This record gives sequence, C-alpha cells and structure tokens, in this order.
Amino acid sequence: MPTESRFLRRLTEGFAAFARRLRRDERGAIAVQFALLALPLAVLVFGLVDISRVSLQRRQMQDALDAATLIAARSTAVTDAQLDAVGDPAFLAEINGLNLGLTGASSTFKAGTNNRVVATASGTLKPIIANLWTNSDITITASSDVVRSVNKLEVALVLDNTGSMDSNLGSGGKKITALITASKSLVATLAAAAQRSSDPDSVKISVVPFSMTVNVGSTYQSASWITGTMPTAYGADLFASSQDRFTLLSNLNLSWGGCIESRPDPYDITDTAPGSGATMFVPFFAPDEPDDNSVSKGGGKYRDKRTYTNGEIQNNWITSDRSSSNSWFTRQNETSKYANNSTNRGNVISQAKTGTAYGPNAGCGLTSLLRLTNVKTSAGATTVTDKLDKMVANGNTNVAMGLMWGWHTVSPNAPFADGKAYGTDKVSKIIVLLTDGDNVNNEVSNPNDSVYSGYGYIWQKRLKNSSGTALDVGSTGDNRRDAIDSRQTKICANLRDKKILVYSIGVGVSSHSKSILQSCATTTDMYYDVTDASQLTTVFNAIAGSIQNLRIAK
Repeated sequence: MPTESRFLRRLTEGFAAFARRLRRDERGAIAVQFALLALPLAVLVFGLVDISRVSLQRRQMQDALDAATLIAARSTAVTDAQLDAVGDPAFLAEINGLNLGLTGASSTFKAGTNNRVVATASGTLKPIIANLWTNSDITITASSDVVRSVNKLEVALVLDNTGSMDSNLGSGGKKITALITASKSLVATLAAAAQRSSDPDSVKISVVPFSMTVNVGSTYQSASWITGTMPTAYGADLFASSQDRFTLLSNLNLSWGGCIESRPDPYDITDTAPGSGATMFVPFFAPDEPDDNSVSKGGGKYRDKRTYTNGEIQNNWITSDRSSSNSWFTRQNETSKYANNSTNRGNVISQAKTGTAYGPNAGCGLTSLLRLTNVKTSAGATTVTDKLDKMVANGNTNVAMGLMWGWHTVSPNAPFADGKAYGTDKVSKIIVLLTDGDNVNNEVSNPNDSVYSGYGYIWQKRLKNSSGTALDVGSTGDNRRDAIDSRQTKICANLRDKKILVYSIGVGVSSHSKSILQSCATTTDMYYDVTDASQLTTVFNAIAGSIQNLRIAK
C-alpha cells in the first residue's frame, strides 16, 4: 500500500479515536473544544484524501498513457489519425483495467518531429470535499513522448517496359501510362515518409525498366565491370575471332545504347561482384544479319522484314555485306563489314544510326535504369519521378533479367554497391516487381532461330533450363519460356536467402505467369493480381503503405 494511503488511514483512525474520547469526556471545556475543532479537522482530513486520490490517479494515468504511447510507437501507424486509432483504445483499456473512477478520460496521439510519437490525456475526478468551495470536478492530465526506432528502406521498382505494355487493359487505358501514374504515387508516399524522418537517408528508391534486356546507361561504357570483348566463359561468340564491341561501334561512328547482356549461369541469378571472366558484363550488340535475298532457303530466299511482311531477316542494318558467300553464318559473323572505313559507314542504314528498331541497339529501346536515389529531398524525389516519366513500351519479356538488375541496385556488391551490407540492423531491402506477360524468347524462321536478346541468339546456348541444360536451335517457345521462368524462380529463392522482400504484380497475366509471380512474392498477400489498368494506382498505394509501415521497428 502507498505511504500516502497508510498515512491517511492512520490520520483518519486517530481522528476517530480522538472523537470517541471527546464524546466520553463529560468536562464542558473539552466538549466546546471538540465542537469548534470537529469541522476544520474533518475538512482537513477529507481534503488530504482528495489530494492523495488526485496524486495517485495522476500517476496511474501517466502509467496508462506511457503504455499506450509505446503501443502506438511500436505499431505500423504513421499519420496522426492512424496513431490515434491505435493509441486511444490502448489507453482506455489501460484506464479501465486500473478502475480509477475517472470520468471523460480521453487521449490524443500525434506524430512528432524526429520520429517521435507525442500523446496527451485528461480525465476528471469527483472530489470528496474540495468541490464545496471549487464547485467543480478536478481535471487530471498527463503527457508522454516516445522516440520510434525506424528502419531504412532500399526499394527497387522493377517494371515491365515491353511492347505489350502499350496496349489497353480494361477501362484504364494503356498499361504503361497507368503504370507511370501509379508508380509516381508510390514514390510520393515514400518520399513524404522520408521527409518526416530525422534520418538523412531513410528511404532510397531505384527504377529498373526491363524488356528482353536492361539498359544500365551508356555512361558506364568505360566502367571496370564491363568488357567489350565477350569472355570465353560466356560460350559461343558471334564472331570467329574475338572482337571488342565498343571498337566495332566506334569504327562505324555508332554509339552503344547502354543495354547489357545476361551473364552466364550461375552469375545470371546471383549478385556476385564482377571481377574477371564470366562475372564481367558485356554490352548488348545485335549483329548485322545477312542482306535481303542473298542467302537461300529451300526454294526461295530469306527476306528482310523491312521489305517483306513477316520477313525472316530481322536485323539487316548494313547493306552490301563484304562477303560473297551465300552461307547465313558466314555473312552474319564476318567482321570486315565493321572495319573502320567510309564505305562501311555509308552502308549503315539510317534507322540504325538513331533508332532501336534496327542496328546494334535493336531491342534496346527502353530508358536506362536509375540507381538508388535518396528521396528525402524534393530534388531526389523529382529525379525518380522524372525517370518514371521516361518509360516507354518496347521489346519482349525477360523478367529474370529485370529482377536480377533490381537486385543489383540494392546489393552491397558491385557493379553499383549502393546497398547497405546484408544483415545491417534496421535496413529493409525491397523489390516491387511488375509484369504483364509470359517470358519470351521468340522462335524465328531463319538459322538464328531467335531474335537477338539479352541471352544473345539461342544457338549461343546461353539460356539454361531448370535442369541446367542449355537450350539450342529447335527448342520450342514453351521450352524457352520455361527456361527463363526457372532463372526467375532461382533468383527469387536467392532473394529470400538474402532477406530481400519481394512484392509482385501481375497485370492481366496468364495463369502460368500468375503462378510464377505468386511464388516469387515473399508472402501470398504480397502478390497483386491486376485485371484492369485502372486498378494499378490502388495497388501501388497499398504497396506504398505496406512499405512505409516497414520503417517502423516492431
């Protein structure tokens, strides 16, 4: 029992005993004294009782408010309304459990500066005697201030920019347009959370558009992790002799578009830092295919798609091949047509000089990725949204490659090494993956049996299936889809091993792709199925809220 309560009990008992003695005493003087002292003594005693009750209940209200504030701070609530929704019932439960006898008890919880949760509470207590002269109840107040421990966020937006994203889905219009709007909304939410934080780099975001390759940016041409000459560990090269792709481009006064090719197994599914051989990255280089009507097939000729509907020659961008051979691979793989001279430069078609439909950058029509960017400042947030605005729909689908480069942007390892070390306390690494279709590696009716992609041509045997067998000419479209699926699935497993969280979004996808995406998501509720482009903003806002909540340490 508290000391004050024991004191008051003894005082009351002493006063009662004294009163009994006075009643027994028949001496008149004592009776008069008792009559004069009884009232002030009673006021004193009951006044002290009121003071004790106020002191006790203020202390207990403070304890209840402290407990409720801790509950609010440890929750995922961020806004004032959310904090109130958590803190108010917690406070009332604490108050009711103590049975304090307060009336009108209420509390308010708000987000303070520097990651604090600030709470105030009040209630009224009916006094035993003090209201005889105050004519009112006593108001009791308390306040509490808790500093939250928050996580830093590294978020990679891995977004499908393939040609099919240019189509409509339901009433929401073009998927790529809806994606830009929705992803910008997510960035705005996370940027606002970063700006409320006292941590200077609490939220960083990267953007990785992908198609059948990924564009890292042509500014990295001289980076130490890129080699213009394909290492032998990659497998079969395009050329009979090793050639530096940057040199070939320079010879023809052409520029590298910034796209990159997939590393060979197992480095296509891990974030092993590039150092030498198969760990290095090679620039995307789609070779010139044979001239129209120069190579025979059956009873006719292979025809250029520029001059013949559904032509078998996909990327003839240098006219007048130097070779006189009618062999497809002899004409395709020759190096003399790339030699540094005015004749060769004059033979490059105009579409190869500026576009990405033909030429060495054919298929590299997407915007470059953006490395982790701090969004605490408005300038940082604008950098991210500006990148999203540049997204365009172009090319086929290789989710595995996009996912891998999303991982590279949050990894602590080169090529970027922008992410915090794995296992760093209070750091959450997150990937938001969106795609609208199945993985694709086209079959084509020419000796290449494919278009050039991040895996090169299929005959280069750089794409392996789930059994580790390299696919070759003659493999079916389903074989190739399943092989890329297996690479994607293995990347997802490796991400889980590194405790990287994955949200996945299927936009009008097949049941096949839906299954792959569901298994890639960290938990079942982190997969979102979109059947109308108009749903994308709602989905991205839900993910933004979930990611924002991850900042609060549990």
